[in-house]
Amino acid sequence: MEDVRNGLYIMNNFPETRTKELNGEWEFYWHELLLPDDLKNGNQQPPDLVKVPSPWSNYELDGEKLPKQGYATYRLQLVLPQSEVGTAKALYIPGASSAYKLWIDGEPKVGSGVVGKSKDLMKPQNVPRMVQFQVHDQEIEIVVQVSNFYQRKAGIFDSILIGEPEVIAQYREKKILFRSMIVMSLVVMGLYHAALFALRRSELPLLFFGLVCFLVSVRAVLLDGILAFYTLPFLSWEWGNKLEYLGASLGILFFALYTYTQFPKDMNVRIRNAIVAVMASYSLFVILTPSLVFTNTMRFLQLLIVVIFIYLIYVDMKALMKKRESSLLNAIANLLIFLAVINDILLYNHLIKTTELASVGLSFFLFTQSFIISRHYSKSFKQTEELSRDLAKLNASLEQQVHDRTVELRQMNRDLQTANQKLNEAHQSRSKWIRNIYHEIANPLTTIQVYTKGILDGVIQSDKKFIQLVHEQSLYLSRMLNDLHDMTEIENREITFNRKKVNAREYTRKIYDKYKIDIEEQGISFLYEDSIADNEDLFVLMDKLRIEQVIVNFLKNAQKFIGDGGIIKLEVAKDEDRQLMIKVEDNGAGINEKEINLVFDRFFKSRRHEVAGNGSGLGLAIAKEIIDYHGGKIGATSKEGKGSSFYFKLPIVAAVSKTREER
Repeated sequence: MEDVRNGLYIMNNFPETRTKELNGEWEFYWHELLLPDDLKNGNQQPPDLVKVPSPWSNYELDGEKLPKQGYATYRLQLVLPQSEVGTAKALYIPGASSAYKLWIDGEPKVGSGVVGKSKDLMKPQNVPRMVQFQVHDQEIEIVVQVSNFYQRKAGIFDSILIGEPEVIAQYREKKILFRSMIVMSLVVMGLYHAALFALRRSELPLLFFGLVCFLVSVRAVLLDGILAFYTLPFLSWEWGNKLEYLGASLGILFFALYTYTQFPKDMNVRIRNAIVAVMASYSLFVILTPSLVFTNTMRFLQLLIVVIFIYLIYVDMKALMKKRESSLLNAIANLLIFLAVINDILLYNHLIKTTELASVGLSFFLFTQSFIISRHYSKSFKQTEELSRDLAKLNASLEQQVHDRTVELRQMNRDLQTANQKLNEAHQSRSKWIRNIYHEIANPLTTIQVYTKGILDGVIQSDKKFIQLVHEQSLYLSRMLNDLHDMTEIENREITFNRKKVNAREYTRKIYDKYKIDIEEQGISFLYEDSIADNEDLFVLMDKLRIEQVIVNFLKNAQKFIGDGGIIKLEVAKDEDRQLMIKVEDNGAGINEKEINLVFDRFFKSRRHEVAGNGSGLGLAIAKEIIDYHGGKIGATSKEGKGSSFYFKLPIVAAVSKTREER
């Protein structure tokens, strides 16, 4: 609640142990530099009432906002309790832009800079002041002349405080002490890391960290002017403003670079370069332009800082999710400094009334980073010590290590001999395979050549029977080449399997329905048997096309070795090991017991039943490779003269009860 109303503040109780803000409605005389005598004589226009503290660019007179450049007079009537008459009081004036002069009860007390009606007549300065005065009467008049032609802030933008002289002095000393502690800690950290960088030039994080410390310390010195007044008396007001802005722009630039050195894999290089380019350009703009120009870009600078901080927090969160070293501490520190920056932006835009926290937030952040860097070096030293101990142990046990290495080399030599032997066996196996391929291709190719040559020479008449024979041999060669292609892809791991969860009962039934008509057209009875429990569905992971290729191979082999009236049965069941089993049985000629274990070898053909065009001898070998890829098992049983049974088993991934599913 505001205490000053209509330019009058009646204090019924004067605070003895704390300060009181003179906030509220002050009398305001625009474009008039009035003296206390002028106000007593009544020679001025009626005053406007304005809110203090607030830049006068926020005021509206006659429906129009006031410009930032100009001059004015503020006036406040202060009524103290009768008990305070004859005592000493004090005011604390944080500053007024860009120059001011203050009177108390008609007596000039304090000022900062030179107040004037034009830029040439005034001199800017912003130094917080403490002024003591004697209370001669209950009514006290405070008159303040302010002029601004140099920057965006204009008028009394911060609260003027009143209190006992000791309380005001303590308040002022606490501000100086607090600011000094922050500045000294930043300078010490900056010097420490600069020294470390001088010793290790390859460690760029140390350089960026030290620069951030120095820049933040410069901004902290200049922030409210009180510390700069004592430590940098030679610094002009113009360059003080420039350095304050440069502390923010260059500070955030090196802050971003430091974050990049911490998490280079998580920060986009293009965004990093954009941040550097934008902030470097803005810093150059601040150097080359006067305060009246660059101070009006404060909100643009604040927006840039907020956007950059949001991105840096995003980088920290990304590093945290990837569990980078020190990412949690970085994320917490960045979040706290971001909140401090938001607080200051709202404070300087007069949206909230708190205190400046960016320097504190940065100090905390820099402390955490100093801790992280120290921990990093501590780990490096620890690793060096561990390496030294390991080296000592290594030297002490060198003889044993040489002996162990010799044993290892001997074992490696034996392994190499074994590998060479296996390679030789593989080479012989490959040579045997190539001879088999040659044999399988040579026979039909020779047949084709003989008959086509005989037809061309006129020895054999161009009869449909011979042309049909040539055609069948060419089809055999085509099937042989297709099987060889499949086998090569499987061996080279080039074939892909599209395995999906499939209902085995439904899948097997569809296969039966698909080939039933073709098989029975040959006079063969084709039966289907489902041995799975009626209330259960079994699911397996399979490539439906490749498994169909295996089943069709079983069916084709069965068709070759049974005549008219034969029977083929396709069965699906769950075996005793709780695996899915799909089986093809026939009542054909069967296979000799000596040959049953060879049926899945490449190019194997049953000699007893070998007929022209009965296959390449690769079909069952390919089927075995397909089932192996599915993690299953393939096999066959047979009795000569009574038929054969070919089957494969696949792991069951799910068994669903139909009764439970219906519920």
